[in-house]
Formats: sequence, structure tokens, C-alpha cells
Amino acid sequence: MITRLQLQHFILRYAIQGNYKSPLDKSKVRSILDVGCGPGTWTMEIANEFPDATVTGIDLSAVFPSAIIPGNCRFLQHNILEPFPFPDNHFDFVYQRLLISGLTPEGWVKVVKELERITKPGGWIELVEVDSHGGNNGPYSLKIWDWITTALATRGIITGFIRDPGLESVMVQAGVQNVSMVTLKLPTGKFGGKIGQLLKENLFAFWNAITPVIIHGAGADKVEFEEALRKADREVEEFKYYHIFYVITGQKREDSAVAL
Repeated sequence: MITRLQLQHFILRYAIQGNYKSPLDKSKVRSILDVGCGPGTWTMEIANEFPDATVTGIDLSAVFPSAIIPGNCRFLQHNILEPFPFPDNHFDFVYQRLLISGLTPEGWVKVVKELERITKPGGWIELVEVDSHGGNNGPYSLKIWDWITTALATRGIITGFIRDPGLESVMVQAGVQNVSMVTLKLPTGKFGGKIGQLLKENLFAFWNAITPVIIHGAGADKVEFEEALRKADREVEEFKYYHIFYVITGQKREDSAVAL
């Protein structure tokens, strides 16, 4: 899993030509939070990129690095569905990505409100998510995505929520301003060059990792699912499948500070 998450990091960094899209003023950023940091690859890169800032990574699973950690970087184990262990107006920049398969619609609303709470007035929030189906699916890859959608729905997770009503809407609902979204469509497969091949590897690593969820949650037959994986391997190239990533940025209102 860690290898797959690190692979996702490098693919996204290439796609957006950097580690973030928010218009940050490096001279003023002193505190950064990475929500759902996983193995901490982004967290540590940002710590090196912002040497004058304190960078904190949080995740439910403690798969954090234990050696060669920048001095301005720290990690905490935390369930983001619980109130964040930080005071109001604390961070200059809050970053969160790829939690589509872990949050219900209610969870999204709750978490984004917490992100807004802990961000300083004028600070930035950035969400990065992947579309639940991507584009140019063949019949077998579409069947796999439908199985995944069904299985996650048994847990109350509606993958289409990030499109409709969309995370832009959730940000605005939380009181965030200057909200904007960039949509990235990345060719997936050998036809997409080196990054395309890496995206394909990542896609099939995810599909294989989620096999138990599909079999138990969607009632798919194991043999049928394995056949779909084999057929999808060819379809990705034949139909020229592409991933769709959304990068949503927004700024906490300057007037959000509570007068004392």
C-alpha cells in the first residue's frame, strides 16, 4: 500500500508541476497541515520546501517514516472523523488528498468544516481527489468501477459526491471564499508515456487491493472479478482510458477571526 501511495504522490506532483496549486506566499507561511498523509512523502517534501514552517502530517494509520525526518516535520495518528486536535485559526495552509473511498457525504461536510476552523483567516485549503470512474471506460473496466461503487455504498460512501454536488460546493458551504477547481485528465496506459504506464500500474494495484471489498460488498464472484481484471488490462489501452483528478483550492475569510 505504501508503495502505491508514494507512486500516486509522484504522479500528481508531475501532473500539477509541483506539490500544490494554492497561491501561497512562502515568506508568510509558518504552519502547514497534511491531512491523510499516509507514508508522509508529501509532508516531508513540503517541510523541505518550507524550511521556516512547521509541517504536521496526520493519518488514521501510523505508517509514518521513522528515520530521516526533517526537523520541522512531525506526524500524529488521528481519525479525521473526530474533532481535529488543533485550535481555531492555527494553520496557514491545510492540504488533503485522495480520501474519496473513506468519507461519506456527511463525513465530507464535517471534515471540510473542521479544515476551515483550523485554518488561519486568509490561509488556504486545498483538496485533491480522483474521479470515481475516470474516462473512456471499456465494458469490463466500467463493470469494475460499478462493483466498487456498489461495495462502497454499503458503507455509506457515495463516490459520485465529489462531482455532484462537488467539493467546491462543500467548501463554499463551509464558508470558504475564492474557491476554484482545476480538472486534470491524465492518459492511463502505455499510450500515455511513462506517466501513463505508472498510472496504469497504480490503477491495477488499487483494483487488486480492493478485491476483498468488492467480493464481500458487491457480491461479485472472485473468478468473474479476476476475469474482468484481465479484460480491463487490454481495454485500458484499447479505449485510451484516462484518470480525472480534481484540485480544489479556497481561502478562509479574513473576517473569520473572532474579536476578543
